[in-house]
Amino acid sequence: MTALDGYATLPDYILGITERIWEQRGLHLIRRWYAPDCLVHSPSGPVRGAQAVVQGTLETLQAFPDRQLLGEDVIWSDDGAERGLHSSHRVFSTMTHRGEGLFGAPTGRHVEVRTIADCLVRDGVIVEEWLVRDQSAIALQLGLDPAEFGRRLGAEDAAKGLAVWHKEAAAAVRRGEPDSPCIRHAHPAAEALAGTLDAAFNNADLAALGALHDRAVALALPGHRQTAGTAALDAFVIGYLAAFPDARLVVDHCVALEEPARPVRVAARWRLAGTHAGRGAFGVPTGAEVLAMGIVHAEFAGSRIHRAFWLLDEVSLHRMIGAKAG
Repeated sequence: MTALDGYATLPDYILGITERIWEQRGLHLIRRWYAPDCLVHSPSGPVRGAQAVVQGTLETLQAFPDRQLLGEDVIWSDDGAERGLHSSHRVFSTMTHRGEGLFGAPTGRHVEVRTIADCLVRDGVIVEEWLVRDQSAIALQLGLDPAEFGRRLGAEDAAKGLAVWHKEAAAAVRRGEPDSPCIRHAHPAAEALAGTLDAAFNNADLAALGALHDRAVALALPGHRQTAGTAALDAFVIGYLAAFPDARLVVDHCVALEEPARPVRVAARWRLAGTHAGRGAFGVPTGAEVLAMGIVHAEFAGSRIHRAFWLLDEVSLHRMIGAKAG
């Protein structure tokens, strides 16, 4: 394992630097732990550079100054000196909407939200990051309709003449091309989850979901939904397939972690490209081309998943739809 700036393990590093940056207000340390030209991917588009990370952190703290980041899990892998260390860090945040920002004027409302950040670490520095936050959960808790909010943002983007950033990436997904670096573990649990995502979204094989998941699987879904059972997961996936009937999904990253006295945990990151051409979870069809980035954390009991966290930013999808309509 490469040097981690004094931290013993990658989970210690990820949890430690998160606390020092956010709770201890060491925003200057971002420039120490993020490479100057690091690439950060999010559902609203990529940004480059440690300074962009600083700016994003400042804007979040402006709106939610008391944000706490509670690390629920770090699913990680050491993929060698050339490929580096990979972490998938699931965070449960509590915060209060006290400042102006993306979500408008402060409401004083309490918010709880999950985020998953995947990081590629080389020589103790984050060189690339993939970040997904459940923005629809924030919108709902602030009294906003995620669809109306996202589409308003998209219409504003169109009115400003902002370039559509995701067309080229969506075309690559349609060609079945995974992102680079693509890490896929040859582990039965990782292969099972990756195979089920492919079967369900690319072939509409919904039976594959039931075959892999325990009938009483505990689920965390977008919009801060806490539910259970394969029927709920089935309905969630159908909502996407109905909305985007030509959807194509590629799995960019899928790793499994075995640790003593803990279930096998799998982190899978994927992208889905499709045309908003059907009546599903995203309203009246508009013909908009969308690109979703999702991350799933799954815990296995034997050969089946008994708990799963699905992270997607549905506000960003409504924003893409709104930009087309606008």
